[in-house]
Amino acid sequence: MSLIIDGNPIFHLSPKGEKRFRLTALVFCIFMILVDHYYGNVFTTTAVLLYSMFLFPSIYLNRNVQLKFFSHAQDPIIAFRIMSVAIIIAMVLVWSIAIVDYAINPPEFPKEERLKELMGENYVPQKTAGQ
Repeated sequence: MSLIIDGNPIFHLSPKGEKRFRLTALVFCIFMILVDHYYGNVFTTTAVLLYSMFLFPSIYLNRNVQLKFFSHAQDPIIAFRIMSVAIIIAMVLVWSIAIVDYAINPPEFPKEERLKELMGENYVPQKTAGQ
């Protein structure tokens, strides 16, 4: 099955639509980076990095680039762009769920008694600023 139907790719946007898609995706990337900096953890940072990595092929492999540089092999480029768009949408969903979950249920760290129990004789309590 070809991704080209009657010479028009399935994921074909007008120049104005391409510009709107590009601007929205880049602004959302900046938003994700800022929110992740203040509220994120290792897992959410991974989702942001994957979003950023697949963002550029998905926004810059538009119809003009396909015709100019990949005129003889458009099918793989169209498939790669569609897959990149699917991956960035999935990363937005994963990141959103992870940020909301992390904000609602922050991780609980062990109390002093649990630390004594885990570390045994090697446990030395931290001195606070008041002591």
